[in-house]
Amino acid sequence: MTEFMVLRLTGPLMVFGDVAVDENRPTAQLPSQSMLTGLVANALGWRAREGARLNRLQERIVYGARRDRVGETFTDYQNVHIAPGQTMWRFRTTGPLKRGGLKYDNVQRWRDYVADGAVTVVLALTPEDEPPTLDAVRRAFLRPARPLFLGRVSCPPSGPLYRGKDVMASSVPEALALVSSLETPGGDFLAQWPGQGTFSGVTDTSSRLVERADLRDWCNDLHQGRRIVAEARLRPEPNRAEEG
Repeated sequence: MTEFMVLRLTGPLMVFGDVAVDENRPTAQLPSQSMLTGLVANALGWRAREGARLNRLQERIVYGARRDRVGETFTDYQNVHIAPGQTMWRFRTTGPLKRGGLKYDNVQRWRDYVADGAVTVVLALTPEDEPPTLDAVRRAFLRPARPLFLGRVSCPPSGPLYRGKDVMASSVPEALALVSSLETPGGDFLAQWPGQGTFSGVTDTSSRLVERADLRDWCNDLHQGRRIVAEARLRPEPNRAEEG
């Protein structure tokens, strides 16, 4: 049996990221491996430049996510006028980035957001005894080193992400089933969990395997890497579920 901490992701806006082409920034339906890595690291007070440390944390995170409330997805159109030679700053760079060269330039971007959504996450770390331990992560979420956000800085949560609840389970889908929904009990909710390995559980005909491009090379600040996840509609077990 493995111990999983339960996170409740709720807020006016949230973003889960997805494959981006040009200036279009879509959002997936459920959190990504790299997003949760950044969320945990932010709570611990780590810095973005600690690439090797972040890569190792990403490798250790085992999680499943369940969409308890769909919310509404919308696109925010952003348009910035850049003058000749004007500099732009990015959080990971040591110097300015220039856009537009010797002429005026309009930078346009289309960013997707989920409004009024709710997602339940069960999260474990493997191996369990390697620092940071799950207990250290729990303490960090109770007293985070910095303000936490759901995908983008403009998306603060509407309440505590960790509310002191943990579950013991032999697989990720079992852990998700032990946690009550944030919506009306008894429904079926879209869920994802590892499609391969010890924590994937017993595969049944109701689930399908899909590929997610949700890994990040933190040392080089690049999104790259894919993994297989199982996806199905999951119903929390009423006789075992507890309010979170």
